[in-house]
Amino acid sequence: MYASPVRLCLTAILFSAAFAVLPPYIKPCKKSNPDINKCIVRSIEQLRDKLSVGIPELGAPPIEPLNLKQIRLSRGPAGAKLDVNLTDIRVSGPSTFKIRDLKADVENVVFTFKVNFEKLTFQGKYQINATILLLKVTGQGDITGTFTDYESDVVLRARKLHRDNDVYLNFEKMKLKIKINKTQLHFNNLFGGDNALAAATHELINNNNDLILNEITPELETSLAELFTSVANKVTKSFTYKELFPDD
Repeated sequence: MYASPVRLCLTAILFSAAFAVLPPYIKPCKKSNPDINKCIVRSIEQLRDKLSVGIPELGAPPIEPLNLKQIRLSRGPAGAKLDVNLTDIRVSGPSTFKIRDLKADVENVVFTFKVNFEKLTFQGKYQINATILLLKVTGQGDITGTFTDYESDVVLRARKLHRDNDVYLNFEKMKLKIKINKTQLHFNNLFGGDNALAAATHELINNNNDLILNEITPELETSLAELFTSVANKVTKSFTYKELFPDD
């Protein structure tokens, strides 16, 4: 029987679709691969540029920049008061992440690894009314900061969900523990713009910034964990477990 060109064309399209389910930026890793840990790291690295700007077709938001609405720190007696309010914070640098020491249990869908960032910078608004080492510090305006030598320990775990006669993955909220080794903060308009007092205060703050970091760090941990978990689930919602981790 003669097959019309239209029928042949439709057949070719359907055939191609059946074997081109994954877009080119999603690289599957076979469960039998003896180097599956390296395969997963390479797959994520190849996604970096897409993750930075977002993947609209999957509904995945961009990871750059990371927006934090507010960080509030208020503690201590009058003689050692620390009252800092940070708002409208934009963190740049999440897309510089590097994954190392990844250990994947693909069958049980548990991944442990470390994440390094080359540098995280942020900018936002601040209000401060504090006493640091007997120095009264006041002001409001713009704040900028830089975190370097920054590392996170991560645990990422998923459940297998049965949907539409297939298996999909849904990740629990990522467990993320951050260690920041070097920090530089700058408060614009301290003391109403008194440069001499501001310079001395910045040196004092940057040499004794543990209290502020202790408040910023948990917010970063929570926000980064929520962001990366959301992105991971957008990907796994769109593709089956077997598409991402084929048997052979």
